[in-house]
This record gives sequence, C-alpha cells and structure tokens, in this order.
Amino acid sequence: MKISYIREIKDTHLLCLGIDGAGESARFTVSRSVYAAVGRPAVGEELTDQAYAELSYADGLYRAEKKALSLLSFADNNERTLYAKLLRAGFDKDIARDVCEKMVSLGYIDERRQLERLITREAERSLCGRQKIYEKLRAKGYDSRLIREVTEGLISRGELDFEENREKLLSSLPEDASEEEIKKTLYKHGYR
Repeated sequence: MKISYIREIKDTHLLCLGIDGAGESARFTVSRSVYAAVGRPAVGEELTDQAYAELSYADGLYRAEKKALSLLSFADNNERTLYAKLLRAGFDKDIARDVCEKMVSLGYIDERRQLERLITREAERSLCGRQKIYEKLRAKGYDSRLIREVTEGLISRGELDFEENREKLLSSLPEDASEEEIKKTLYKHGYR
C-alpha cells in the first residue's frame, strides 16, 4: 500500500490521505499528529503494515466520533446505548468503546444528569414508584448502583417524594375503587 495523495482539510488539524495498492484504495482522515507518528510518509511511499493499521484505526476513530456526536446531538444516550448504536453503524468494538469513553471524559455523556432528569420525569409525570423507575432505567442500560444513588440524592434534597406521588396516584382513582383495583394500580406503577 502506497500513499497516493495527501490533502490538508481547510481550517482543521486534519489530513486526508489516499492509499492505493493491491487493487484496493482507501481514503483516511487523520490528525497531523497521527500522520507524524507513522513517520510522515510522502506521496508514492510504501506503508508498513503497522503504519497502515494505525492510519486505519485513527480514521475509524475519527468517523466513529463524528457519528457519536451526531447521535448525541439528537438525544441523550447513555454509554451503553451509544456503544450499541456505534456497533450497529458498523464500527469495530474497540473503536466504539474508545469513542464512548472519550464522550464520557469530555462530558458529552453525563449519566448522572440524565438520570436526575429521567427519574424526576417518571416520578412526577407518570407517578411511577421506585421499582418501576428502576426497571425502566435498567432496561435502557443505566447502572443499577447509579440509579439508586441518584434516586436517593433526589429524595434527600427534597426534590422527589414517592409518598406524595403515591397519594396523588391513589387520588386519581375513583372513590369507589376496590381494594383489588388499588393494589393493581400501585403494583403497575412500581409501588411494591
């Protein structure tokens, strides 16, 4: 594999590298630092297998980061959900994992903030109890320990009151609701 062209991408720190050889061609977008790390190969220069692998990996990271940022711009995703979406988009497991870790480290994925919002919404709008909220959020891929920790934090700060919500739920039932209907409603909403 040889470098067929090198183009600077205007107003960025990126380079576009054309690579040809053995009847194949590839186009990699990499940072100048990655290009320097593989020895700054010139046009026409043969790439080692290791250099090709490093350029390919760097290009995969670049493309996966773009995809992750696009996904995060539409909606909050937790780390597990973003990872699954990147895999479905065809990215390598290692690349998907590295990109997810980067999104968390940059603060683009803040599961604690997401959980505070989701728990509060479920508790206040849907009048769900702890168990129902816990089950819904676990199904979305959130860590059980963090769900419990955030829930307890909301309760201790007075931002969430399950007893009050339970009473609101019960007051929405008809006055002549049977004991069985009351139990079903409480169970359905996660008050166990």
